[in-house]
Amino acid sequence: MLKFKSLIILFLLVAFAPALLWAGGQSYNYYENGLNYMKKVQWDRAIDEFKSAISLEFSDRTNFKTYGMHFIDYFPHREMAICYYNLGDLDKARKEMELSMAFKSTGRSKDYWDKINQGGTQSASTASKAEDEKLAQERSKLDAEKRRIAEAQAALEQRKKAMDAETAQKAILEERWLAARRDSLERAERQHQAVALDRGKLPVGALTYDPARVTQVGSRLSIAVLPFDNRSGNAEITNTVQDKMITSLYSLKRFKIIERSQIDKVLSEQKLGMTGALDPAKAVKVGKIIGVDAILMGSISSTANGIGMDARLIDTESSGVITAKDAYSGQNTLQDIKTMATDISIQIYNDIPLVEGYLIKLNPAGEAFLDIGTAKGMRKGMKVVVYKEGEEIKHPVTGEILGKQVTKVGELLLTEVQEKMSEAQILEKEAGQSLTVGQKVVAK
Repeated sequence: MLKFKSLIILFLLVAFAPALLWAGGQSYNYYENGLNYMKKVQWDRAIDEFKSAISLEFSDRTNFKTYGMHFIDYFPHREMAICYYNLGDLDKARKEMELSMAFKSTGRSKDYWDKINQGGTQSASTASKAEDEKLAQERSKLDAEKRRIAEAQAALEQRKKAMDAETAQKAILEERWLAARRDSLERAERQHQAVALDRGKLPVGALTYDPARVTQVGSRLSIAVLPFDNRSGNAEITNTVQDKMITSLYSLKRFKIIERSQIDKVLSEQKLGMTGALDPAKAVKVGKIIGVDAILMGSISSTANGIGMDARLIDTESSGVITAKDAYSGQNTLQDIKTMATDISIQIYNDIPLVEGYLIKLNPAGEAFLDIGTAKGMRKGMKVVVYKEGEEIKHPVTGEILGKQVTKVGELLLTEVQEKMSEAQILEKEAGQSLTVGQKVVAK
């Protein structure tokens, strides 16, 4: 009888070990990535990795089991506080360090706690007052132009009510002129937003959602920006566009962006050129080797009147285009090219919102149905993460409820999207987890 019970216990341990170790292993990977970014003095990227780790394993502690008999000191709150300190954000640094020390105080945390409370030095650069004023003036001019166009359109609509045929024909020409002014204004606004993003001064409403307000389970959608196909005749701008696109997308804090060095390494290993002249099939192959959810590829072309840029975000699982955007400038300077890259980054950001919803139906064929659709910005080819919530996490000192423990259940790929619902294909399920109607989903 004793032997039989031992066999049952052994079976249960083998069956459920992957599920028990999953969170530890995944959170450790994010934590280690964060430490590596700290060594490279890439504080923002380190913070993103620590946040991903915390979303899976919240508490700072020693002897954290990662896999097998491997244990580490796991202090994501402490290290994130140090990152914030180096960025000059002392309020966030103080909050994270206080939380870390509430779990486990260490010599490193005490040293930085003193530095944080002494004020430290802010290493983050701030824009000059003159440049801020220039941005504000440009914004004011754009708003004034928008009002003038709206007033002219309203006046035209009033006049059209009492027009004869000849006057109506003139009105058509006036409407076309107003439409051209609106198009010009839209391009000017997008360029203004791109410059503002580079300076950390985006106007209210430029971004349509805030990633910080949406539940994060694991990592966000990972993107590799490949070299663009450069048909402009200026070979030097290929690297400029790729680097600027990477920087702009990363600064929006919506996606997980792969470093260019990793991309170049794979392109070199696969004996593929770095000029951007890749067909979609090869580009998707590169994305799969890198291990990303999507690749961003595109082209740069010159015309007699300026330069244009086209970009496509392609899912590496289905090879389908998630979204496609473009930008154009009448100028061909390096700054204009950078502005276009930032403009496209903002467009992509706004086109792939972080939306939360529920799993509302499962059928035997393995199809899942969600209560989010085009009305909330979802589109075919987007991915969502299915997760379940656990116990509430309370601050051990203040008693404040900081959130809930979340467990990733799986990932889905949207295959059909209607106004208020979506149909999805199951891409993966975590070990020991099962999809259940009523579980929450969040866009990846």
